[in-house]
Order: sequence, then C-alpha cells, then structure tokens
Amino acid sequence: MPEFKAFSPDVEIWGGSLLAMVDGLASAGMPRDEAMALLGRAGVLDPEREGWYSHQALLDTLREAGGRYGEAALRSAGRAIPVGSRFPPEVETLERALLTLDIAYQVNHRGGRIGHYTCKPLGPRRMELYCDNPYGCELDQGILETLLAHHAPSGHPPGLSHLSGTGCRKQGHRACIYHIEW
Repeated sequence: MPEFKAFSPDVEIWGGSLLAMVDGLASAGMPRDEAMALLGRAGVLDPEREGWYSHQALLDTLREAGGRYGEAALRSAGRAIPVGSRFPPEVETLERALLTLDIAYQVNHRGGRIGHYTCKPLGPRRMELYCDNPYGCELDQGILETLLAHHAPSGHPPGLSHLSGTGCRKQGHRACIYHIEW
C-alpha cells in the first residue's frame, strides 16, 4: 500500500495522537496554525484530545506537511507520537516498548483495518519490526527514535536500519522492515 492512504475509509484516530503529531510538525518548524489549517481543509476543525477524527484527513495533512517542510517534519511528527499517544504504562525496557508498539497503535485508532507493527526477536537485544501501516518511513523512524532514546539501556548505543531490498511503502509496497539493535 502506498504511504498516506488509509486502509479503510471508516478509520478514526484518537485526538491525543492527532494533536501530538501536530505538535511534532510544529517542533520541526511548521507553524502550528498552518498545520491546523491543513487539518481544517481536510475536514478536521478544532480537534480535541478526547475526540476521534478521520484517519485519512490526518494522512492528507501529513502528506502535505511533508511536501512543504520535508521528511524531517514527518520524522518530528513521529517522534512526538510515543509522548502524546496512549501507550501501555508498564513499558520499562526497549524490548517491551517494541513488543507493545502494536497494542499502542491499535488503541489510538478505531473503525476498521489500520495495519500492524509486528516484532520478531532476532537474538539478544535485536529485533526486526515489520511496519504495515499507511504512515510511511519517516513517521515510523521518528517513533522508533523516541522509543530508542527513552528505553535503550545505557552502554548499548542503539542502531536502527531500514532494510533495503525488502520493499518500501514509498515505492508502493505494503510495508517496511526495520532492524533494531541495542
């Protein structure tokens, strides 16, 4: 599936997650009022933290924001997600954060098929993450950067790599695969 195309037209995203991404865009240099205007043009007016909003409207906003402000803005939006979204509170290790990423993704969306984050342990302090969602590389990399920064043990510098040769959502593939080491 290509980036920024919802898997189902009925999917909604929780307002806290949507607003976290707006804050992330703003921290990358996009004026907050411009991000809110893009959301408004997509049909989301005055979003509230506890509301539910069109997933496709957010995806349209992210696509346009990325076109205007570049991939760094999308990565910044991704970095804000673990901070502003619903995430299981018992997460204390990087391994647990990665293994519960799909749970967090599911509770911040509703109303249809949204895709998944699927983790596969590869050995001690090594995981493969299959990202089957419409958000795209930069947003997922931002999420992973925040999880690595908050949960990687000291003395083990984390590594994150997008596997080449396995397909990429930028090229119309269904998913991207990442290797994570710490």
